[in-house]
Order: sequence, then C-alpha cells, then structure tokens
Amino acid sequence: MGSEPGRGRNINRREFLHQSGATAAFLAAPFVGRRLGAQPSAPQPPLTRAAVAPLAARLQGEALLPGDAGYDAACRDWAGQLRLRPGVAVRCASARDVATAVTFARERGLPLAVRSGGHAFRSTDGGVLVNLTGLTGVKVDARARVARVEAGLLLGDLDEATEPFGLAAVLGECPSVGLAGYTLGGGLGRLMGRHGSASDNLVSADVVTAEGRVLHASAEENVDLFWAIRGGGGNFGVVTSFEHRLHPVGQVLAGSLEYPIASARSTVRFFRDFMSDAPDELDALIEMGSVLQYAPDAREPRIVINVCCGGPTQAAERTLRPLRAFGAPARDTIRSMPYFQAQTLGANLARLRTYLGPGYSRAGRNGFVARLTDSAIDVLVEHLEQPPSTTWGVAFDHYLHGEVCRVPPAATAFPLRHTGFSFRLVAFEAGTGPADRSAAWVRGLHGGLDRFSDGLMYLNYVTDQGEAGVRASLKGNYERLVGVKRRYDPTNFFRLNPNIAPDTGSG
Repeated sequence: MGSEPGRGRNINRREFLHQSGATAAFLAAPFVGRRLGAQPSAPQPPLTRAAVAPLAARLQGEALLPGDAGYDAACRDWAGQLRLRPGVAVRCASARDVATAVTFARERGLPLAVRSGGHAFRSTDGGVLVNLTGLTGVKVDARARVARVEAGLLLGDLDEATEPFGLAAVLGECPSVGLAGYTLGGGLGRLMGRHGSASDNLVSADVVTAEGRVLHASAEENVDLFWAIRGGGGNFGVVTSFEHRLHPVGQVLAGSLEYPIASARSTVRFFRDFMSDAPDELDALIEMGSVLQYAPDAREPRIVINVCCGGPTQAAERTLRPLRAFGAPARDTIRSMPYFQAQTLGANLARLRTYLGPGYSRAGRNGFVARLTDSAIDVLVEHLEQPPSTTWGVAFDHYLHGEVCRVPPAATAFPLRHTGFSFRLVAFEAGTGPADRSAAWVRGLHGGLDRFSDGLMYLNYVTDQGEAGVRASLKGNYERLVGVKRRYDPTNFFRLNPNIAPDTGSG
C-alpha cells in the first residue's frame, strides 16, 4: 500500500466523502459540499478467494467477497444503498470473529470499517468490513437492573427486550439507530434529564483492540479504556458487547403538536422559553420543514413539537399545559401512553429512505446551539423563508438539561454538559447532479447558527467538520483521549470514524 499499516492518511477521496456522512438518525447520507480533506490514493487491489481463505477458515461466521450471495446485503447502508464496495465483508458470529477480522486487516495493511446495523455506516472501498448485525444477543437482569447486549442491536431491540420488566435504558427516540455507535458517542435521549446520557449508564463493555485482543472495560478493569469509550466514539477498538444500566418507566404524556410554518418565529421563541424551565422528566424537540420524523406524511412545510413527559400524570399535565395552550395548534396528539409506545412515535422513516436513494441528491450538516437567542431565531427564519427546494428539514432536538448537565465534563469522555439544543439540517433535490443550491443553503444556515454554539458539538452529530468538529465535541477531554488512543491504537488503525489521531495534541 505504500504506507505504514493503519496510518490515518491512506484513504481515497471517494471514501473520505462517504465517511463524512452524518451520524444522526435523520441524516444517514453523505454531506454534499466542497470540502476536501484527505488526498486521493490508489484503490485497494481486489482480494482473491485464496487471499481470504485463512480468514474464512478461522471464522464462526462467514467472509463474503463481491459476487457472493449475501455480500450486497452485508454492505448496504441503512437506506439500502451500496455506496462503497469492501474487498471482503466479514459477518461476525462472535467477538472472536471480530478479533480475527481485525488481525487479518491489520497484518495486510487494509483499512477496516465497522457496521453495527444502524444509520451511521462508515464503509470502505477495497478494505475489510466488519459486519456486526448478527450479534444481537440480549440478557436482562431485572433484579440488578442491567442489560447485557451485543453490538448489533438497534435501540428498538433493546427497548423490546426490557419492556416486559418495566425497565428502560437511556436511549434515543428512533428505534432503527444502532446501539453501539449511539452509546460510544455519548447517547442523548428521552431519559437523559433524569438519568444522564447513555454513556453515563454504561456499566462495562468488551472491546477488541487493534492488536486483536478482547479486553473487558469497566470501573475496575482497563479503567482508562472504559473512560474513553464513554463518549470518545469508536476510536479505541470494536466494542462487541455492552452492559447498560436500566431504570423503571411507566406511563408518560407523549405526542405532537403541529403549527403552520408561517408561525416559525413565535413558535420557536415560545418553545425556547418553555424548555428553559423544563423539569427533568420532560424531553421535547421541534422540527420544521417537509421532511419530518414526527409528521412523515407532510408534503407542505410545517412545524412539529414532539414531547414525552414522565412522572405523575397530574404533574405532567401541569407541565405541558402552557405548551398545549400556545398558538392554537392545528393538531394535538398528546395523550397518556406507556413509555415504550412513546419510543416508537418517530419510527416511520420510509419516506426519508426514498430521498436517500439514487433518485435524489442531498446536503446536510448538524451542530449545536448553546443559546437559541432572538438573533439565532432571526437567522433560522431568514433561511426558512427561502428554502432551497420543496424537500427539506430542520430540527432542534435533544435539549440538554437536568441530570445529563450535572455530571462533571471530565467524569467520562463525553463532555457535553451544557444546556442547549443539538440540531440537524437536511435538504434534497430530485436528480443525480450536485445539490449545489441545497448545499449553499445548508452551509449558510449552519454557519449562522454556529455563532451561537459556544464552540460546542455533539460527537454523534459530527458530519464534515473534521478534526475541528471532533475537538469541539470532546473539548477539554481531547488531550487525555489522545493519550488513550496512543496506548490502544498507536497507528490509528481505527480511523474510519470521527477520528482522534494519536499523532495530534500536545501530550
């Protein structure tokens, strides 16, 4: 390959642009823009069956080459597209299989990508794809309030497993998101106001390192690694299983309110002020546009506020009363329901999958606003009044407050402990040409809102921001994470991610 095995510079431009795809549930597509980072490099030569025979012989699962039955399915992304073609796709049946695949790739100097099964799928051209979608085991210990889960699970799978016990992990509100990437990047969700982030509730994990070793990481074993994987992403190894702390859940008030898009300025202002006093039990988001998670039937732009409020029913009703009385919403679907039903309200993403197909070009970028000021809202409304196409969406979600903000920033690698909203922007254009108009609109809106970020970012929402985005996500923990990276992955073998390079930093 002409470079040291595993060094982070050997990645071609097509692969780089694919890696800049968003990690958010709502934006599982590459950013369409002008940013160039890594320089092109020669494509990987095709792997032959003879070359992968030693790998295949050691697997409980299977090694699939292009043309094999099951190869395309193993390599397709969440939207069903085969955007890159790995030299071999390894369907793993165990942590040992993962270690075998890692060793095979490292010894041959091949890039390695990991597919856990959800939206944030970073693939590779010509390298090794470790497919974890067959690792779906889950065991719930209701007495200890812990679930041991394998890395191929989706969020909805874990909710389904814990529901019979009336217990829940801290999870996001989109069931088809992959559990592994979600947890490793911090994990914001409906219960974070009461119980912190998903990474705050991680009890232990099994990690395959770049050396092919399987390590157990917890508060008692490999403590530095345990600290790093709770918010530092997939930079330190392939996590094959997790232990998540569980919490009792019951009935909640949940549902959506809808408003005309013309009321954006007043509605967003009210929502901002309403959430500034939100109790720990309340989770809410606001989205605008015609591609909406909580109004999948929308054809014309609209505003949707989705809420989930736990605790005693009467207290939840008092909490939501001012919101439900505001602005005479066109539709109010809020009602009492089991928590797990609320978790499925945003599950219908079939229309989004269509837009992520080959018939559309797309642009997207994510960010964070620590201060949704009137000036920030002015920037938002200015762009909403001149959308780039008929198919676009803006969402302010994961309002950080409560317990997730009380945890000290250095307690885990996840330092985002500031009140505020993460946000996501997306626009689609029919056809296969460059989405120039949409990309310009997304860049303009993102740039306007970024002035109110206070330099903060959510790692799972890093799109094409590169090292600057990773540093903004990890803040004061970055240098310590570089040190952990040097210990466990000194050659940056695990680099197809929001990357922490071992040869950066001051330490």
